[in-house]
Amino acid sequence: MPDLATQAPHTWTDFVALGDDDRRELIDGELVEIEVPTRKHEDIVVLLGYHLTAWAKAGHGGRATASGYKVRISERRGVMPDLQFYRRENLATLHQDAGLVEGHPDLVVEIVSPSSRRYDRVTKLRWYAEVGVPEYWIIDPESRTLEQLLLQQGAYVIATSLLDDESFQPATFEGLTIPLRELWSTAG
Repeated sequence: MPDLATQAPHTWTDFVALGDDDRRELIDGELVEIEVPTRKHEDIVVLLGYHLTAWAKAGHGGRATASGYKVRISERRGVMPDLQFYRRENLATLHQDAGLVEGHPDLVVEIVSPSSRRYDRVTKLRWYAEVGVPEYWIIDPESRTLEQLLLQQGAYVIATSLLDDESFQPATFEGLTIPLRELWSTAG
């Protein structure tokens, strides 16, 4: 395998060739180190994955995929959302083991940290809209907030904005309830 540290600009092929434990994303041809997730961050990812998986198994179908599964934005851009969800009718896009080359998840979730706030709220938001991801949840454990963004005419609009101990019941996932206090207490 070529030494990716000395080659630039990088491509999608270089990005998917990275090892499973390599925490870099492909940003405009550069393989950029992303922050190693904290326990708090990973606890929230697991809990959300649990809720989405339980919802899918309760008859709605679909599949949650945790961080590490790569999503191609373009030949020189690739990301690893903290959590992705694919509805039953979109599961065929998951046939690639190394990463999603064509298509998009039905939902991406990012758990922001102080160092990723701008990247998640501006850069990734724009990229997810570019590839047509219909729904984006941004969770900020520090401010204890959850925003549900829905793609409308190529741009995201805030559908729901919650904080503290409210319960999240997205209309796009009928019957799903996520008590936010669980996210904050799990992350405590």
